Order: sequence, then C-alpha cells, then structure tokens
Amino acid sequence: MSGITDDQLSEDLLPGTEAVDPGETTPDATPRKQRSLRRRVLRYTALVVAALLIPVSISYIRALTGPGYDSAAARTVQWARDHHMGSLVDWAERHWFDKNQAKVGGEPDPNAVGPNIAGAVAAPTTVPSTTAVTTTAPTDTGAATGLSPAVPTTSTTVAVARRLPPPVSLQSPLPTPFRGEGRWTGFGPLIEGEPGAYATTVRPDVEHSSISIGVVWFDPAAVRFRLFPGDNSPNRPWDRRPYVPVPDRKSLLAAFAGGFRLNESNGGMLLGGKEIRPMRVGAATFAFGLDGKPLLGNWGVEVPINGTYDSVRQNLDLIVDDGVMNPLLETDPNNQWGFTGPNNNSFVWRSGVGILADG
Repeated sequence: MSGITDDQLSEDLLPGTEAVDPGETTPDATPRKQRSLRRRVLRYTALVVAALLIPVSISYIRALTGPGYDSAAARTVQWARDHHMGSLVDWAERHWFDKNQAKVGGEPDPNAVGPNIAGAVAAPTTVPSTTAVTTTAPTDTGAATGLSPAVPTTSTTVAVARRLPPPVSLQSPLPTPFRGEGRWTGFGPLIEGEPGAYATTVRPDVEHSSISIGVVWFDPAAVRFRLFPGDNSPNRPWDRRPYVPVPDRKSLLAAFAGGFRLNESNGGMLLGGKEIRPMRVGAATFAFGLDGKPLLGNWGVEVPINGTYDSVRQNLDLIVDDGVMNPLLETDPNNQWGFTGPNNNSFVWRSGVGILADG
C-alpha cells in the first residue's frame, strides 16, 4: 500500500472545494455567530418587555371592566391619567377639540330641546365622586366617627323650612326662543304640594343657536345634598359606601359628578368630617352641612373655614364671583379652568354648580 502525501490528498478533493486546516475558522463563521447573538438578544428583550407589559395589561383590563357606566374611551383616558400620561391626554384632547368645535348657527333638534327629566331620576351610577340630592330632610345625620359608616336617619314626615318661590324663566339669548326654552318644569315628588326641583333648557349664546344646555334648580329648603366617594378616588378609608344607599334611592332626585379628579382639582376634600385632601384657601368650594344644606363660594370667604360640615369638595377657582366673571379665564391657566385651548376658545361640555343672585 503506497503512502499518500498531504499534497496528493488536497488534489483529490471534490471540484470547487479546498482543504481547511482544522485549527482555522471558515470565512462566514463570525457573521453566523453575530446573527445568533442578535437573535438571542432580541428574544430576551422581547421576553423582558412582555413581562413588563403583564402588570400594565392587567391594570388596563381592570380599568375597562370595573364598576360604572363610563365608555371604554373615558375609562382609557382616566387610566392614562392615573399612570402619568396626563400631559399626553391633555395634548390629544386639545387637538381633538380644535378639530371638533361646536356647530355655529342652525336650529336645535326639536326632539332634544326639552329637559330629560326621566334621566335625572333614573337609578344612580357610580362616578369618581358624586353629589346626591334627595327629597327627605334628615332628623339625624348619623355623622361618621373613625371608620364606622355613616347611616343617615330620615323622617317619614318632612318638616320643610320656608320654601323658596320657583325661579323666574331664563331668557333666551336669541330674539325668538324655541318652544319651552327657559321655562321651568317641576319634577320629582311633591313636597307640601310643590316640586323640590325644576329643569329647563336654553341656548348658551347667539352664535351656537343649534345647541341647548340643561339647567336644574333645587330648592335648598326642600331637598338635602350629600357627597359620596368614587370606587377608587379618593383613596380609602371612607365613612360611607361609594353609592347612594338603596333605602334613599326612592327619594333620589339627581346625581352628578363631583368635578375634576381630586389630584387635578387644585383643591381639597372633606368626607364625613374627615380631611381627605388638604383644603385650599380661596378655592371654589361646594360644602354640605350636617343637615344636608349646601353652601357655595370661596373657601375662607363665603364658606367659613371653621364651619361644621359633613363633606366639602373643592374645584379650581370660581368662574363667577359675586356676579363678576373671572378675568383670568382669558389666559387659560390650568389652575383656573382646565386645559381647553388658548384663551378658553375650545367649546367643551362641562357641568357646574352655581347660586342665583337672590341666594
């Protein structure tokens, strides 16, 4: 058997191939290793991102499926604000309002100009914080102590204080009002033969003639107010459940949102006589006495700081103070009235509480 040298072996390889020293690296080995390393890095990064998104997804799903009747869009906005995305939401809302301004001119829908009284007396919904208006005057407020729930006691026969006369009709800003515009309609059970609340609709100004807004007037001598917390805001503990008690619902006249979210209201809150968030002197304040009587005005001026209250809610600053419009509204600072575009020129649906000039 004849020996074969290395040179002869290299000449007997398949065409197009060449011998490679076992100690050497093929030209494409390094790129293959780099590609494999990149794939591993991307895979681990994706796993880390997925792990981080799990609690975020759970939080978002809980926000979408929690109690209440808000739309998915409203719940998404609230969730985003709760997770440090308030500035992004403000920017998106501002641009949306700029593109979707209120219609100018036209006539109101004849089927939508009257007050929706049925909606005002429907079963209550759970909202961030709610003010409830009922028709029975309390004989004992059952004010809370510590963490014990407050249990209001109401009398079956109502001792009503001196009743206020129904308000005068609101004047339409247009020369020709639509049918019933500004005229009050009483609703709710009669109290000593008279309604405790009246509702109407009226157009906001001459320019937006196709839009009507709802206005409700309550007789503070015939009804009582009470503030309820939301499901998650303000933070627990509370002295009452986050909804109107079932026994009180048969006399419930209305329920409306408590205003801006507490951490964005530039103000404080008392609930059951306990300070939930520090009060701010000069803030627009809606206070409720132990007897359910409302008090509205500046904290420290019209609303005494040393008063005795069941609950108090503050929201930014007064829009109208002693009949005079707040001049700072033209500059659109956030601590005056939200973030609604330069000089507050963006029309946004809002709710508000006021008191007539005659008290």
